[in-house]
Amino acid sequence: MRITTIILSLIASLLLGACNNTSDHVTLNTVKTGTPALWKVSGTVPGQPGVAYMFGTIHILPDDVQWQTPALEAAIADSDRLVIEVLGMEDTQNAARIFSRLAISPGQAKLDERIKPDLHDDLDRIIDSSNISERALNRMETWAAALSLASAQTRSLGLDSSGGVEKKLTARFEKAGKPIEALETIELQLGYFDRLPEEQQRQMLTSVLEDSDDAQQAFELLFNAWMTGDLEHIVTLSDTGILKDPKTREYLLVARNLDWAEQLDKRLQRPGTSLVAVGAAHLAGPDAVQAMLAKRGYKIEKIQ
Repeated sequence: MRITTIILSLIASLLLGACNNTSDHVTLNTVKTGTPALWKVSGTVPGQPGVAYMFGTIHILPDDVQWQTPALEAAIADSDRLVIEVLGMEDTQNAARIFSRLAISPGQAKLDERIKPDLHDDLDRIIDSSNISERALNRMETWAAALSLASAQTRSLGLDSSGGVEKKLTARFEKAGKPIEALETIELQLGYFDRLPEEQQRQMLTSVLEDSDDAQQAFELLFNAWMTGDLEHIVTLSDTGILKDPKTREYLLVARNLDWAEQLDKRLQRPGTSLVAVGAAHLAGPDAVQAMLAKRGYKIEKIQ
């Protein structure tokens, strides 16, 4: 089973940002108490005085789950700032304007002409169950239509980003009067999808449609892997989805991880302690951000 829709929720914090209307909640078979993976990054030479805790997140959460452990609480208390993927998502109107500016282009083929005929029924079913009009989808570039349909599927599970890990951590740091910074802008994050070659965009759309019947099971598998800190399972699940394609993986994961490692390297050369909370897929596998920092000479400790 491929799990493209849910993998997108681990690599795109904007996936659910444009529309947070949810369907009735469904009963999910998920772990209720867990220990998501957490690392401590520190320098090994005098020119690296900073410290960073790196916490892999999931951008959507079911109700009544306990992921805030004593180790994470200690990291929050020790950190003087929070670093997340993107700021400004609370301004949904502005986020939607940016999405529309990048997503809508003239001269697009109808969406059903960009997929195989045997997927037409799946497309019609998702459109019928969503709040997205077929006319709007036909005007979108393929990547944007894929993200919109993936978002509709997660909403069908009664899940949205309003209760995600980043929102909860942001509220904690705001209440404590600690600064919050971002690794990307809204435009930059969407730009990674916008720059995907059309072939990869269509593969992403095809995967979203082919995976549509498995959305609930896919979420349960990946959420439980995240909650239990099972990085190998996250990598295995990721490699069966859109990240299996080398070009897509390079655009959506590796290039971003390299950029983030560069930014964090500069932060770690200054005094201070940061809690870095980014999608769990960015912290799993050989291309993980912390693995890139280890190659730069930093000490990496897995503390949870």
